Amino acid sequence: MNILRVWSGAAIGILLLSWQLSGTASAFELGAADVQLEPYVKGGTLAWDELQGIGGHKSLIAAGLNGLASFDAIGAGFNFEKWWLGERLDDDKGIIPDEGHRLFADARYFFKPTEHLRLYPFAGLGYEHWSRHDAAGSWRSIDFPYWSVGGGAEYQNSYLKLGFLMPFAAGADSGPDPKSRVGLTADAGLRFSNVTVGVFFRSLGFEDPDAKMVQTGVMLGYTFR
Repeated sequence: MNILRVWSGAAIGILLLSWQLSGTASAFELGAADVQLEPYVKGGTLAWDELQGIGGHKSLIAAGLNGLASFDAIGAGFNFEKWWLGERLDDDKGIIPDEGHRLFADARYFFKPTEHLRLYPFAGLGYEHWSRHDAAGSWRSIDFPYWSVGGGAEYQNSYLKLGFLMPFAAGADSGPDPKSRVGLTADAGLRFSNVTVGVFFRSLGFEDPDAKMVQTGVMLGYTFR
């Protein structure tokens, strides 16, 4: 699969959708809540590192959906994301995870120190799955819930969101269950009307077996609000 062809095709599709709907997208409500939905695509790299020096770097593609329901100063966020490697595995086949997905929901409290600046802390719970289908003598899948806490800032058409991640009760399909360690996540970008262009960083791993995954890249989304 050619990552540039797939990601650019998805990006063009979202841009065409934003152009077609630019005059019709408007805020909508669900009961007392203002609701926003943002489908998005991502392209970037996945770095995998294990204690023995085993690992490597591969291209990454992803698609997902962000949701936010706001009740005045209270917000409830939701995210679903599915990712794949954007290129074939070679000598790292069975070592680097080749696909995964996650679900995450959080609660937020918004406050505005100034007219154009909005800040919020958040706390939430999620579930994540990693697969490496060709692994031999080791795990082929890991499933784990995780909690995340952090904060975000929105200033005019820009945004920044930072958080700590901590898996717990992780389970592998073979071998010992992994021992978790703290991870980090960061997202930043600009919003042009309903179109979002951003960058992302996500680092998450385990101490035993010692392995860490780092995902970085760019995203493009369209917000219905």
